[in-house]
Amino acid sequence: MASVTEALSAAYEHHVAGRLDAAVTLYGRIIDAEPRNHGALHLLGLARIQLGDLDGATESMMLAAAIVPDNPTYRSNLGTALKAQGRFDLAEEAYRQALAIDPGHVDAMANLGGVLHATGRLAAAIACLERALALAPDHAVTLINLGVALTDRGQLPRALGLLRRAVEVTAPAPGQPLGERGGEARWDLALALLMAGDYAAGWPQFEARRGRAGHVLARPHGLEWDGADPAGRTILVHSEQGRGDSLQFARFIAPLASRGARVVLACQPELARLLATAPGVAQVVSTADPTLPAYDVFCPLLSLPGRLGLTSAAELATAGPYLAPDPAQAATLRARVNGVAAGRRAVGLCWAGAPGNPVDARRSLDPALLAPLARFHDRVAFVSLQKGGPAVPAALPLIDWTAELADYADTAALVANLDLVITVDTSVAHLAGALGRPVWLLNRYDGCWRWQKGRVDSPWYPSLVQLRQEEMGDWRAPLSRLTARLGAWLAAPPP
Repeated sequence: MASVTEALSAAYEHHVAGRLDAAVTLYGRIIDAEPRNHGALHLLGLARIQLGDLDGATESMMLAAAIVPDNPTYRSNLGTALKAQGRFDLAEEAYRQALAIDPGHVDAMANLGGVLHATGRLAAAIACLERALALAPDHAVTLINLGVALTDRGQLPRALGLLRRAVEVTAPAPGQPLGERGGEARWDLALALLMAGDYAAGWPQFEARRGRAGHVLARPHGLEWDGADPAGRTILVHSEQGRGDSLQFARFIAPLASRGARVVLACQPELARLLATAPGVAQVVSTADPTLPAYDVFCPLLSLPGRLGLTSAAELATAGPYLAPDPAQAATLRARVNGVAAGRRAVGLCWAGAPGNPVDARRSLDPALLAPLARFHDRVAFVSLQKGGPAVPAALPLIDWTAELADYADTAALVANLDLVITVDTSVAHLAGALGRPVWLLNRYDGCWRWQKGRVDSPWYPSLVQLRQEEMGDWRAPLSRLTARLGAWLAAPPP
């Protein structure tokens, strides 16, 4: 091997050029020759973060920081590796150690603000990020993190200004690809614009989701539809992201079909039967099917409103239900629900989303908090819509037929026979809304862009009411409003 200095230089060239495997191999050889080469250990940790080897990255960063304990950058980047693992307490400690060494270390300060935000300390996060911004007004991570924090706080005008500046400072040189930080800035700007209801500016930025880590987007063969006249063409529209996204955006198939397109929808298999009822759908296929029918062009489902030029709230809304249960199945379940309800109102409950979702810990509810609903048992038959997850307290009796619900068409047939659905922000909210059933959404403070800020209604579903946290992570206020609202609802004559 060449001298260690030459080898480190060569490894770094591989690293910055994106040849990460080659860089990792060469960093490893340097460390084999010099186990205490902290520079190689630190750079190896950075490369491993980029490759997704978070355990290896943390190990390398810890070794580098142990060898040179007074290096604030090593501590800060160790925090970044720990943060990526979700080990927020240790990440916060590492960032604070970096700032103890160098109180003006902007990277550590900006990332500490991100950890404070992620752990529910929004006011502290904003204060920390404001200090970082004063030190470095064009620091990309600070602009992004502060923009996101202010979006969650509902301070959208300033958030948009910061995120637009983040897009500017992360813009690539002509002819160069958009980097990870640039994609992140565009994505966060998209969410803030959509949160503000600026769909004309938001939909183009929303395309930044394609470059996000973990975003699964099908790449069918052929050409992607660019929004040109679709008349006479068969367009393959394919689902992406979660089931709630598919349920929500299925409304846009109708306007595409109304322009003369024949629409084939490829969606999650558990949604196929139900989404076949969406207006404008000519054919539904499962994304699990290896073969696709013939088509002229394709389009991701979440790109439809932008490609169709739908930018006003009126164009995005629906006047009523746009999905329907199977009539025979719904009739069978109606008899069952009426039998067990025995004159009581039937109310569906869903308290948790899919645990793999990055925001699930914030959107899901400890079912023990639902115990006060037991006081309504003499007037309400509570029906579980929760597939998996923790169980509700025994004191709250539930009718649970979820083992019989094989797909969303089954669930739709049950929901169609409920007087009300109470749910956290998961696909059940979209299902109930798309069916036109009354739904009360127990929403986290930093809710998804689609629910907007400061609203108790929904721009997407006329039948939906929001009961939102007043502080991050605090369910007391929405649950108090829930019990009061449920009592008033029961006291009123049935519609």
